Amino acid sequence: MPPFLLVRLLLLLPLLATTLSSHADTIRMAVGLALPPYVISAENRGMELDIVREALALGGHQLQPLYVPFARVPESLSQGNADAAMTVSTATELTAAYFSDEHIEYHNSVIALAQRHLTIQQFSDLLNYSLIAFQNASHYLPQTYQQMAQQHPQYREIAQQNIQVAMLFSGRIDTIVMDINIFEYYRQQERQVDVKAAVQFFMLFPPTPYQVAFTREQWRDDFNRGLKKLRASGRWQQIIDAYLRPVRQPTGPDTAPAQR
Repeated sequence: MPPFLLVRLLLLLPLLATTLSSHADTIRMAVGLALPPYVISAENRGMELDIVREALALGGHQLQPLYVPFARVPESLSQGNADAAMTVSTATELTAAYFSDEHIEYHNSVIALAQRHLTIQQFSDLLNYSLIAFQNASHYLPQTYQQMAQQHPQYREIAQQNIQVAMLFSGRIDTIVMDINIFEYYRQQERQVDVKAAVQFFMLFPPTPYQVAFTREQWRDDFNRGLKKLRASGRWQQIIDAYLRPVRQPTGPDTAPAQR
């Protein structure tokens, strides 16, 4: 081999090794336990999980989910038990982590049956109606919501969000607080109660965008490139739609003006 070719080969070897290593990794990712439709751990799938998995695949990586309680997701990363953590944000207390672009958005809402014609423009209006929220809602939601919850005589929080949906459509509760996509998912799954009635979404909460945190900058960059491809191809929206097929319902308003 001519000397100049040997020199060029030696110069290229480190670059080649770096490229191959960055595109041949299985990434152990801390994932919060069941939060359908975002994560369905029993089936190793979910709307958010599929997006992250496919974006990583487009970047040349495989995803190995490590299912933990949602509150322990950041801890799993910071203690070195995972290479990445899903459903976090820059507000999460994580050091030495590389945060991706936003890959999904959660959006809580106050939900009521449209036929009730309720007037809800601010959190204090909820004092007039019975209300069930998801577990620990008064911990995660804004302080003004927490103050309302403390004063509310008929306020409850429950872990089983499918029960919230059933109680709303059966008329056993006036209002519920939950993420819109979680609501639509459980509405699809409900078999005991008729869920075709039109509903109102009172948008008193801002949406919450989420990211993925990685321990390596290269993994973060590969994920971002894959995510961009996923959105540009339309596949990102296909994944969302696959989990949120609309429930048949009468024609009617499904939203209410948002006032904060």
